[in-house]
Amino acid sequence: MGSSCCSTKSAVEVSPNKVRTLKRSNTGNSVADMAKMKRSQLFYSEGSESTFADVSSSRMGKMIKWRRGDLIGEGAYAKVYQGMNLDTGELIAIKHLETTEDIKKIEKEYLNLKKEILLLKMLDHPNIVRYYQTDLSEDMDELDIILEYVSGGSLQKILQKYGGLSEEIIKHYGQQLLEGLAYLHENFVIHRDLKSANVLIASTGQVKLSDFGSSRQFEELGTKVSKSLKGSPYWMAPEIVMREGHSYSADIWSYGCLLIEIASGRPPWSDFTRDAKEVLRLISLSHSLPTIPKVSQSLQDLILKCLNRDPQLRPSARELLRHDFFRAIEDETVTSTIPVKSEQRSLQKESLILD
Repeated sequence: MGSSCCSTKSAVEVSPNKVRTLKRSNTGNSVADMAKMKRSQLFYSEGSESTFADVSSSRMGKMIKWRRGDLIGEGAYAKVYQGMNLDTGELIAIKHLETTEDIKKIEKEYLNLKKEILLLKMLDHPNIVRYYQTDLSEDMDELDIILEYVSGGSLQKILQKYGGLSEEIIKHYGQQLLEGLAYLHENFVIHRDLKSANVLIASTGQVKLSDFGSSRQFEELGTKVSKSLKGSPYWMAPEIVMREGHSYSADIWSYGCLLIEIASGRPPWSDFTRDAKEVLRLISLSHSLPTIPKVSQSLQDLILKCLNRDPQLRPSARELLRHDFFRAIEDETVTSTIPVKSEQRSLQKESLILD
């Protein structure tokens, strides 16, 4: 991988070696028009409480000078690189995005980026990945979000490598995940995409929640609901799939699914199908639950409490931290696998509309 170093005098200035030429859009707009459009959306949006320059300023007050290293991860919208803080030698993570050239999508894209960065800036908890700053190329074509580097990588990769984990480890990871979720919910934030790929594990075993691109912040705690379809199918709560409105309890369902994934080494519902639309269809069936692997009675009870199909009856993250499973794991009778009823196994062939 080539390296890239940014030395910033302002929140969004980077060195010329990161700048690349804007392509002419398919709509026929000139390069200058496109740059003007992006600049307008980045630095001023009518009715916006803050400009992009405001939200992208350094959390620490001083801009980090950094160099980009190897690619360590890649998602649908961004690539993640390891990097180095050139002042301290500290390793950092760099979430790299290329901005759209579609005029119709520019405003929405930058609004979403503003929301994600504002959210990252306000979060401060040992079980949530730490945000440092955001840098933008001079042509506004590339954006880098500088984050804490977590050396162990994702929980997903650990499960792929080691398979299902012991209940002692589940207890250790599970407590930290709930501490992070409780902090989010007490600050009016729903994560909405809790899964092993979005959980990072440090070499010490410390757990960090990451990837807040799907998250939603409410103005106050209470009965606030959202009806958007956000998340990843295997971990998605029924009320999200059914568009019935969802709130903090949707994260609790996803947490229960994540416990299944950690115990079994594979995503919930994956023993039925690998087709995302069929997974959503299964979740939408009344009374259906994913298969719970062979676990102790206390862990099974914890999972079932999270997977109550009535979101009003799911415990909060703080309540789950008081569950017996986190007090002690003693010699317990291992229960048999809980099967999903036969009618729940039938897969409907109709397509589920996601829009």
